[in-house]
Amino acid sequence: VIAVLAFTLGVLPLLVYNVENHWGTFHGNLTRDTQGIPAKARFLLNTESKGMFGWLTSPNWQTPEPHPPQGLLQSASARISALAGEPHNFLLAYAFALALLLAPLAGRDGRRTIGFSLIAMALAWIQMVINANTGGSVHHTILLWPIPELIIAVSFAAVSRRLGRAGIPALGAVMAFFVASGALVINQYYVEMIRYGGAQSWNDGIFALSDYMKGLPARNVVSLDWGIMEPLRLLHRGQLPLLAGGDPVSRPEMNDQDRKGATWLLSEPDNVYITHTKDFEFFPGNSARLIAFAAKSGLRPQTLSIISDRHGRRVLEVYRFVR
Repeated sequence: VIAVLAFTLGVLPLLVYNVENHWGTFHGNLTRDTQGIPAKARFLLNTESKGMFGWLTSPNWQTPEPHPPQGLLQSASARISALAGEPHNFLLAYAFALALLLAPLAGRDGRRTIGFSLIAMALAWIQMVINANTGGSVHHTILLWPIPELIIAVSFAAVSRRLGRAGIPALGAVMAFFVASGALVINQYYVEMIRYGGAQSWNDGIFALSDYMKGLPARNVVSLDWGIMEPLRLLHRGQLPLLAGGDPVSRPEMNDQDRKGATWLLSEPDNVYITHTKDFEFFPGNSARLIAFAAKSGLRPQTLSIISDRHGRRVLEVYRFVR
């Protein structure tokens, strides 16, 4: 009862919004899709282990100009990575499994806390896994954290109390092992960020784009992909006339509302359009669909600049439409 009341109080603004807007949250972006459940289950296991390699940091095959370590700190980090075998897997899943095995020894309060946490985690993940476009990315599954850490903490602490005087050293040794595993993986992220840079919207090409936009006149700066508009708004302190232009061209088949939106975007000849290059698109095809739609009105794209990051990857494109 306490949990339900607390949850209702916390979600009250969203409930009020839905009551006043015909429960828009529940039919606006809710589409049942159960085909990807096995892949999403595997992805869940990788969330805390290697889920952000290739998502936060770029893979080596996509980096034409890897950077060597510079200075004492980077060299030491690279050396530790080599000695540890370039670890990509944090062992949290093993700690979580061990915590569940030890849960019966956690006492009444500990078992209730672990049970409540498991129910909360299962309900949240089930909502992700049965919906289209959710549960298959790190920024979705990471919302379940720190529930696994809570379960590990409660279970391990309860078992350590059963060991008497040996409990604290035993718990310290076990936790030191898992913490060391996590620290080595964090170090590996640092090493790969130095060598290969950031992936997609996490790469430093956004700074080169920001510098380029300072001298480019534009009525509106239209972002056609995710991960562009917010960094530019921050870097320019809200001074760029930014517009989100991805919605009208997000579907393979444009409806009447989409066509009206795309026509409005193209109605201003001094607009500038920014998108990721093909290899770095979050939502593939947005730019291509707008270009195809513009061609029907006799407009073609004129590339103003291709923006590269410091590792030699061509990541962003800036263009106008001309007749």
